[in-house]
Amino acid sequence: MGLMTTLGLARGAVPALGGVSRDLAQSFAPEIAKGLAEAMERIPMPDTSALPAPRPGSGYDRLIDALNRLPRPLMAFGSQALVLYALIDPAGFAARMAGLDAMPEALWWLIGAVITAYFGAREAHHMRQRSGKPPVAAPVAAPAAALGDEANPALDEWRMNG
Repeated sequence: MGLMTTLGLARGAVPALGGVSRDLAQSFAPEIAKGLAEAMERIPMPDTSALPAPRPGSGYDRLIDALNRLPRPLMAFGSQALVLYALIDPAGFAARMAGLDAMPEALWWLIGAVITAYFGAREAHHMRQRSGKPPVAAPVAAPAAALGDEANPALDEWRMNG
């Protein structure tokens, strides 16, 4: 279960932010925003029902999936272990925390960036899976009139072959 779903952001905050951005775009360029919204409504969505069902993974795939599930519980249990360690041996805990204090600030930033990238990519992966859409949908050609383009032979040829 993703963090945004757990916190209820997918139902409230995220759609609200989308509405704010739409309203902001309409205030700066109302005719462009209106034309884009109308064009997006006319573009057909691809049918994903014909996509093959995911195959069960091999032993290697299951092992990698199991390893990918380890960081969150290890960080949670590790944090609890630190609290217990501080209660059991305060002097030893203080000595180890002094060692962490000597760590350069750039290394702290790097650790934070790695953890943020891991959880951000994981959340994006789960959001894509919950949406039921394929990660990369094939582009659907829209008629030039729907997008408000003038006659452009090169663009028309690209849309037909793309």
